[in-house]
Amino acid sequence: MVNKVLSSLSNSKAKDIYGLDTIFLKKYKHYLTPPITKLINSSLEECTFPTALKSAIVTPIYKSGDKQAISNYRPISLLPVFSKAIEKVVAEQLTTHLENESLLHPMQFGFRTNHSTETACCYFMESIKSSLDTGKVVGAVFLDLRKAFDTVNHLVLLSKLKQYNLSINTLSWIKSYLAGHAQCVRVSEAVSPLRECTMGVPQGSILGPLLFSLYINDLPSVCDDVDVQMYADDTVIYTDGKDHEQVATKLSKAMDKISIWLNDSCLTLNVSKTATMFFSTKPNKKHIP
Repeated sequence: MVNKVLSSLSNSKAKDIYGLDTIFLKKYKHYLTPPITKLINSSLEECTFPTALKSAIVTPIYKSGDKQAISNYRPISLLPVFSKAIEKVVAEQLTTHLENESLLHPMQFGFRTNHSTETACCYFMESIKSSLDTGKVVGAVFLDLRKAFDTVNHLVLLSKLKQYNLSINTLSWIKSYLAGHAQCVRVSEAVSPLRECTMGVPQGSILGPLLFSLYINDLPSVCDDVDVQMYADDTVIYTDGKDHEQVATKLSKAMDKISIWLNDSCLTLNVSKTATMFFSTKPNKKHIP
């Protein structure tokens, strides 16, 4: 299995904090498989993630807007290549458990087999067209979470993971995986000192996106009177009604519940990037609520 995992790692010439890359692992996988297998088995048996693999180099990736604003950069973590092998083994086993037990919400399209942005968009559009065909008005709120991956609260995450029928050993391993991470920032040739990271899941890790999906998996349950679709940290809530006012009222009530959920989950809504949209086959001459 480990040999297969090493073969599946994406090629990357970027050096990690120890100067290694995934190309090295794949090239010498036949020699490295036995010691890495022993490392992974020991990690799982002892329910601990190796401390030596918890350091990361963060590279700021520009998104959009003012290049002088720190908030317009996405922090991508360059993790030790050996940690990716351990993470991939755990992620595959965890995903198998979640899929076999149908524990992931069916409207979570992110980081899942046979799910993609395309299937998410197609499902959303077909839902909208189905309501419009019956003469209804549809309203949607496209939610944008501020620094979602970086603000995951570890205690809240571990509390939510208990709902997924995970063994005590699995929960202990994940707790160890989350604790004690350290990171430095590299810009060009300049590198900052290492600092401990007490929250969030690493962007660029293999296990991080899956853990985040589980972190927000209960969002639809707090607003079951509207439809919800999720793709990682991008979420849209939508509903239909006889007119714009009815739809707006239903969405407003749902947003009140979501606001409480966000606060309890230690997440923040990016109001400036959150948008509302109405869909209708007839022009609306009245004020849009």
